[in-house]
Amino acid sequence: MDPVTLRTDRLVLSVPEPADADDVVAYANDPDVIAYTPVPVPYGRAEAHHWITEIVRAGWTAGSRYEFGVRRADDPRLLGTVGLFGFVDGAAEIGYAMHPDGRGQGLMTEAAAAVLEWAFAPFPDGLGLVRVQWRAIAANAPSAAIARRLGLRYEGRLRAGVLHRGRRHDQLIAAALREDDRSDPTVWPTT
Repeated sequence: MDPVTLRTDRLVLSVPEPADADDVVAYANDPDVIAYTPVPVPYGRAEAHHWITEIVRAGWTAGSRYEFGVRRADDPRLLGTVGLFGFVDGAAEIGYAMHPDGRGQGLMTEAAAAVLEWAFAPFPDGLGLVRVQWRAIAANAPSAAIARRLGLRYEGRLRAGVLHRGRRHDQLIAAALREDDRSDPTVWPTT
């Protein structure tokens, strides 16, 4: 698939480019990103260049991974990424990471909502997916808060469900179906 650019009121979501490597390094080395995502440690320009030129581009070409760089409409700096991957039978997974400079402003919720709309939109304007799921280490409260704001429905806690950096962690899972009313508040556990 040819790369797609999505726009919201405040954001431009476009495919990360080699010129974004320093920005990718900056958010990939944030302690919270390291704590909750599988980014390599250490993460330098070589890892960013490989991810952008090999993983991201190959994903778009093969239709197996669609990564969007998150940028403010008035600033070309890449603040983070949101992507769809793990495609199986009309379903995919969504994942996201944001530099601290972009946190606390609703930018990732806005970006991920635009990607969800694109994912569920019928082909050729979107992917025509039926289900998009989210999974995260249970201690990753900011990621869970975004999933709740997106209207994903909590589906469960997988005890010791993920191995991350040599330790087992509980994992939360939530999802949205194309026909879900995502504006309807969902019930999530408090712990």
